[in-house]
Parts: sequence; structure tokens; C-alpha cells
Amino acid sequence: MAGWCALAGAAWGMDTRDRTIGQFYHTAWTVREGAPGQVTALAQTADGYLWLGTQTGLYRFDGVRFERYRPRSGGDFPAASVASLYAPPGGGLWVGFRYGFASHLDGDTATHYGAGSGLPTATVYAIAQTPDGRTWGATFSGLVVLDAGRWHLAGPAMGLPGARARNLTVDREGRLWVATDTALAWLAPGAATFTLASGDVGKVNRIAEAPDGTLWTADVDRGVLPAWRATGDPAVAGPTLRVSSTGLLFDRDGALWVPTLGDGLRRVPRAGALPRQAIDPDGTAMQRFVERDGLTSDYITAIIQDREGNIWVGGSRGLDRFRASRLLPAPTPSGATDFAIVPAAGQGIWIGTKNRPLMRADAGAATTIDFTHAITAAARDAQATWLGGPAGVWTLDGDTPRPFAPLPVEDFTGVQAIAGDGKGGAWVSINRPGVYHYTQGAWHREPLPAVANDPSPLVLMHDTAGRLWMGFARGTLIIRDGTGRDTVLGARDGLSTGNITALLSDADAAWVGGERGINLVAGGRAVPLLLEGDLHGISGLVRDRAGDVWANASQGIARLRAADLAHARRDPSFRVPVAVFDSLDGLPGTPAQFRPLPTAVMADDGRLWFATTSGVVSIDPADVPRNTLPPPVAILGVATDAGWMPATRRVHLPAKTERLRIVYTATSLSMPERVRFRYRMEGLDTRWRDAGTDREAVYTDPAPGHYTFRVAAANEDGVWNEQGAAMGIDVAPAFYQTAWFAVLAAVLGAAIAWLLVLVRMHRVEAQVRERLRERHAERERIARELHDTLLQSIQGLMMRFQAVANRVPAGDPLRVSMESALDRAEQSLVEARDRVRDLRDHMGDAVALDIGLVELARAYAGEHTVPVTVDARPEWQGMDPLARDELYGIAREAVHNAVAHAAATWIVVTLYREGGEVVLGIADDGRGIEPGVLATGRPGHWGLRGMLERGAAMGGRTTISSPPGGGTQVVVRVPSARVMPARGGWRRWLGALSGSSRP
Repeated sequence: MAGWCALAGAAWGMDTRDRTIGQFYHTAWTVREGAPGQVTALAQTADGYLWLGTQTGLYRFDGVRFERYRPRSGGDFPAASVASLYAPPGGGLWVGFRYGFASHLDGDTATHYGAGSGLPTATVYAIAQTPDGRTWGATFSGLVVLDAGRWHLAGPAMGLPGARARNLTVDREGRLWVATDTALAWLAPGAATFTLASGDVGKVNRIAEAPDGTLWTADVDRGVLPAWRATGDPAVAGPTLRVSSTGLLFDRDGALWVPTLGDGLRRVPRAGALPRQAIDPDGTAMQRFVERDGLTSDYITAIIQDREGNIWVGGSRGLDRFRASRLLPAPTPSGATDFAIVPAAGQGIWIGTKNRPLMRADAGAATTIDFTHAITAAARDAQATWLGGPAGVWTLDGDTPRPFAPLPVEDFTGVQAIAGDGKGGAWVSINRPGVYHYTQGAWHREPLPAVANDPSPLVLMHDTAGRLWMGFARGTLIIRDGTGRDTVLGARDGLSTGNITALLSDADAAWVGGERGINLVAGGRAVPLLLEGDLHGISGLVRDRAGDVWANASQGIARLRAADLAHARRDPSFRVPVAVFDSLDGLPGTPAQFRPLPTAVMADDGRLWFATTSGVVSIDPADVPRNTLPPPVAILGVATDAGWMPATRRVHLPAKTERLRIVYTATSLSMPERVRFRYRMEGLDTRWRDAGTDREAVYTDPAPGHYTFRVAAANEDGVWNEQGAAMGIDVAPAFYQTAWFAVLAAVLGAAIAWLLVLVRMHRVEAQVRERLRERHAERERIARELHDTLLQSIQGLMMRFQAVANRVPAGDPLRVSMESALDRAEQSLVEARDRVRDLRDHMGDAVALDIGLVELARAYAGEHTVPVTVDARPEWQGMDPLARDELYGIAREAVHNAVAHAAATWIVVTLYREGGEVVLGIADDGRGIEPGVLATGRPGHWGLRGMLERGAAMGGRTTISSPPGGGTQVVVRVPSARVMPARGGWRRWLGALSGSSRP
């Protein structure tokens, strides 16, 4: 606890000894807010959690949510009723139970101790750890110590008197103090036996060490009293507080907090300075806070101070927190309203109200004087302090109000605004047309320029240049100089504040505040002050000694730094940062918008005071409390469609997780409402996300993968815990998101693509065959037409010509010529018949190509005595008839050309498969083909071109070459799929898919 007090002092840097208990910011949690009832013990662990021991179990609190705690490993607690809690400096938490059990928490792992480990079956009143690492326990059966995992009874062996150990603690010197049923004794570090401090003790419930080293005890019979002091007589070490208590706490400032059993909470600001006699519970030295003040219960059993300096109190109905707020409330009387404030001489302020006597208040106390007139306006100048109300105007003579003058109009309800003129007179506004000036012993009504709004000002200010500033409703400002000349500013001059309710002089300019914000007025123009946050309803502006401007606004009390305001004067587009102090800082209510005005003043000692509709508060701008401790951050767990999973180092989520909700927290207990968070999911987020005050992150449909979730937090003063907390998250893939499924899909896709290619190839083959059939049909049609028309006609002409020739005598030269012509015609007719035969000639469907080629070779070898060799290796039965005829036609044309034109002595025909192609080759040793003929063909002959066209018609390619040494080679290559038709199975199925009706 002592270490935490030191931390708290560093965090806040503020002495709270002069506060009364009512000036602390109090917050209560009852069962209605989720708190457990009957809190019996309190502790705070190193992770910042506040732990609550109750009669029904162990709870922990992060400042926002109460959670009943059960260990994740090590088994559930052996009992429910908690009697004591202890958080060692090195971490972890000890839990002592009422019925003879103890448990130690290390993270989420629990180790339980009972009778089997040597612990007596009796209530564990307290647990503590000495600097040597030994853990001690005070039980109903005596003092015990933990050694090698077992508890041992230590009292008798170490010279400790008594049969019961009622309480224990470790002081700042490392000494172990134990209160038994008969004595108070201490064990020095390294000592083997106890030293008796006092044998005069009663039923001690708690031991606490004061800042001066005095040991205080809470005794059931005697009350709260000092029991031992290093030097001097313990009997005169301090007073005895006659209250029944089970807990004691000396806070970091030395104040003594005493929870009582039925009489609420007591606080002694400076315990060492109390008179050395018995103090009655209702004595003035003890401050009280009870149920009627807002305490959850007058029956209190536990109290601690956390690392941030907050005081936590647990009782029979819930939990209470007392925090030293930044804004110190003035102790104004109950029911007071409409606070008119003005600085008092030296320090503090005067507070006038509508319904209570005039009072003078400083940071610690308020005193009233015998002056009961209502005050609605107050001001101070170099000559006097002015007070105005329905009964007139007063000035202060020391602490005594003196009548100055009655109001210039009788039976009026009050003064709206008042300002001294610096010459012993005053200006007042009483909501009547014009403004009234008291000078030369009388009131004078000063007319104002005609303005289209209310005729009397809401606020008045007399600046150092002798000018009177008057602010009106609906955004009109009048500045009257020393000569009586008025300058009127309004919306056309840039004024945008709405109702003007606050004025602050700034050398040659002024800051003007109102319902819509703040303007800077200089050189006859108004410029809006741009702020990072919204401020409106401003009824008080005051400058502190450092030059910072403070505004009393509807959002709270705002601080504007002098350097930022200077920047804004140079650059009107600059947005001024704003620090706001609101209800969480101790601000009651909102500032008045009509009267009394102004609602902000600076006292002579530099302290700033602000009035609201519910009270008056102050702050020292030179010593604004600041929390410098970064908040510990923890990830609590993950919620998905499948349920809740507690946080671990790595969480595994199922496939197809649609909604992922990650819950986290930060244990800053002073102002958890202002803790801000930011988070990122590494692997999904490219930057940090600002979560504001939300304590959960939501992701929708996270893709499968490995992620790391990180969260950081800042306390109310913007101090970040940059390390934060992290948790690994694995999202499992669905079967269709796995690698093997991707491979399978790729294979399946490739198979489908290949199938589509095959279907396409089959369709192309069908189209090629169709074209071949069409070509054969066309050739047969041409052959029929030639045979039935041209050849028959020529034959008829030749017969008639022969008849004419027969009439010419034999030997006649004419007959010889005619017969010669007939011979040529006969020869041409034979050739024509051969061509017609070629057009119609094809092989029978039952004849394979290799057999047809062999018969062709035999025919040419017999007629022309040229050997033709055929090499057809595989079996060619079942070839597509059209492709077979085309190949046969090419072979016949090539053999004919070799015999008829090349004078070849041998010809070789080959037919074979090579890869995915059918290859037909015809080679001879003839004279070859001239390059020109090879390139363009012989005029009037179509053999070469026909071979090329036949090959192309089958979707193949034909190559005709003639080397320089002689001979010709014809090579035809056609895809096998276009030569060999589908004969069943999958090919037939492909044919059906392609829409072809042919097999």
C-alpha cells in the first residue's frame, strides 16, 4: 500500500489534506449498478483490477463492469465467503476464506490450500508478505507461514503470545506486525523471534501505520487509537476515536480514513495534529460521510487506496469511491441558488445569492456574514467591490457591505450587470432602456444608439483604456470611449456569438463570448475563434496569470492556451485545442445564461472560480492535477456466432465466422469514462482505428488466416499505454478455402477446359467432314453435268464430224486433216472422261486406305511398268470415308504426275502415324518440278493446287518439294482426330455434346 501511495502522489501531484470529505468526488455502485452486496475485503493487483471479496464469491472491477471471477485453471475456489484479500508487490492475489481455505491467483491459474496443506480450518483474517519472500497468515487458530508449499503454525515457536492471530501487516521498515488475542508484537527482518510491543490490546480488527511510523489499531472495544510508537509513550501518541471499526487507512497525504460498523465513513485530515484526548464520533475534528450524503451503506467493512490515489470503500450494500477532483467545490449552503461571484481581497471570493446570506469562500471553507439581501450582480475595480441587487447597490468596506445607492428605478427585481467606472462611480444595467451611470452623487440615464434588439446590456466591462463595453442579446456590441462616442458592432461586422454573455479585455482587443461561441473583436471587426471542440453557452471568460483563457461554457470549463490564442490572432483559420473540465472533474450543473453574470473570476491568489446553476468550484491553474500513470490494458475475450471464448495468447476460431467481437478493457479507475482506446488487426487493418471510449472491436466476415489483434489505451489526461495488449487470432478456412480444394478446383477447371476443347475439336471435325461431303457432292454434280451435257454434246459433234469426214474421199488432204482433228478430239474426250471419272471416283466404304493404295500401285505398275511401292504400317480400317477419299486422291494425283510428267523409275507411297497426326508421303526419282511451276502451278493444269486444297479441306497441310538433284516429295499431315472418326464411348458422348449426328 505504501508503494501505491507514492505512485498516487506522483500521478496527481496534489495535496488533498485541506479538503473536507464532502469536497471529494463521490461515486457509488450498488446492486442496481451491478455491484455485489456485502463487500468484505478489497485489493488492487498489479494489472490495475480492483478485487472485491464478498460473502458470495470473488469479484473484479475495471471501473466499468463487475465480473464474478472464477479461475480458468487449477479448479474453482474451495469456498465462497471471502474474509481477506492481499495483493503482493510482486504480483498475484491471495484470497483468504472464512472457513479455513486460502487460494493464490497467478494470472488465471489458481493454487488452493486447505487442511491437506497444513492450513488450519479457521477463518483467514489477513495475509501479508515480508521482504524475505515469506507469506504469513493470521487465522483464528494462530499465525501461520507458508514454506515449500505447506503452511506451518509459527506463533508459539517464534515467541508470539496468544492463541489467535486477529490481524497482521508489514510496515515500511519490513517488520511484520501481528495482533493476537493477548498482545501486539513485531518480527524484525531476519529475526527468529517476535518482540512484544504491547500486552494491553483488545479485539483488534485492523492494524495501520501512520506517516510518522505510529501503529494504529481498530479495536472493537476501545475504538481507533495509536497502539505503538517507536519513541515516546504510546498512550500520548494521539487521540482515541470512539467509533467501532474494522478497517483503517492512512492515505498518501496522511489523512486517516475510518470506516465504521453502522455510522458511515469518518475522515481525520491531519491525524497527527489532533488533540491528544478522546474524540467523540460527532466531534468537529472528524469529518463524516453517511448514507444521507450518498454513501451506499453506513455499515462499512473494507477500505483501500488505489495506485491512482482513489479511496475505495466497501460495505453491506455496495462500493463507494472518493476521488480528489480537479475542480474543488466551495462549501456553499444547501439550497443556495443564483451565485454572483467577485474576488475578495487577498484570497478567495465573495458569493452572493438570491436566497442565502453573503459568504466569503476559499479553497477549504466558507464563512457567512450578516447580510441577507439578494445579490444578482457583482464586480470589482481599483476603487471598490460592487454588489447589486433588488434592494440597491453596495460596496464592501473590508468584510462589511456599505450601502452605495438605491436603484435608479424603484420596485425593480435586480441588477443585470454592474461595472465600476474607475473614478468611484458605477455603471448598471437593470433591463430598462439604456444604461445608468452613477456619478457626481446621482444616477444618470445614458441613452444608447438605436439597435434592433433589447435596449439594455446583459454584461458590462470597463477596460484599462477607459472604454465601456456593453454586450446585448442577439449579437450586438457597443463600445463607448472616454469621449462618449459609441461604436456599434453586429453581424455585418462579423460578430457571430448570438447573445453576448461574457467579455474579456485583451490589450487593444477583447474576447467576446456568447451562446454560439467566442469572437475576437479588434479594429472594429469581429473574427470567430475556431476551436477543435464545440463550445457554446459561454457566460464567463477569465485569464490566469500565465495568460491562458478559461471559459465557463455549457460543455464545462474550457482552457485555451495563451500560445494557441496568439497563433489564432495571427492566423484566423487555426483551430485552437480545448481542454474541458466537466462533471467528471467535479463541475456541478451548467453556467447561468442570464444572470448573475459573469460566471468566472480570478482571485487575488491566482485561483480561478466558476459559478454554475448548482454551485461554485475553483481550480489552481498553476497546479492542475494530472494522472501520469498509463492504464493497464487487457483483452477479455472473443465473442462469435459460436459463443464466448476467454482471451488466451492465441484464439482459434472456426470456419465461416461471420461476426467477430473482441472485448477489451483498461483498468484506469479514476475516470474510466474518459479512457480512450485504439486498436488494429494486423493482417486486416493498415492503420490504427480510433475506438473512442468503446471497449470492443467488431469485425465482419474475417477471411481465413493468422492475425494479431492489438489494443492500446490512454487515461483521462491522454497518457497512452503504447505497449497495450495483444492476442493472436487464427480463423480456420472452410473446406472450399483450403489449399487442397484450390488444387482440386484447378484440376477440375483444367479438366473442364480440356473437355470443352475436345468438344470444340469434335465440332470442328464434324464441320470439316461436312465440308468434305459437300465438296464430294459438288464434284459428283459437276461430273454428272459434264457427262450429261458437255461430253455427250462433244461425242455427238464428233460423230457428225466423222460422218462428214467419211464423205470425203480417202487420201484427200482435207480428209486427212479432218481425221487428224478427230483423233485429237478423241484424245481430248478421253482426257475429259478421265477427269469426270476422277471427280466421281472414290473408294468403297469397305475398303481401307492402305488396301486402296496397294491396288492403285498395282494398276500403275501394270499399265506403265513403273514400280510403285506402298508402305502402310498400321491397320487403317474404319477411316472417315471423306478423309480417306481425299488422301487417296492426293496419292493418285502424285503417282499420276510422277508417271506422266516426271518420267520416274520408282515411286514410294508411305502411310503412318506420327504423334497426333496421320502422315501420307509420296516420293519419286523423276525429273522433279521446276521452281516456278512449284510456286504457281503449270498453266492449264490443276493437279498441284488440287493436292494443296484437298489437304487444307481436311484441316491438314500439304508440303510439295523438289530437291535440286531431282525427284519430288509430297507430304500430307492431317490431325488423327479428323481422319479417324469417333466410333463409340466418350467420343460418341462428345459428339452428342457437340450437336453432331454422325458417329
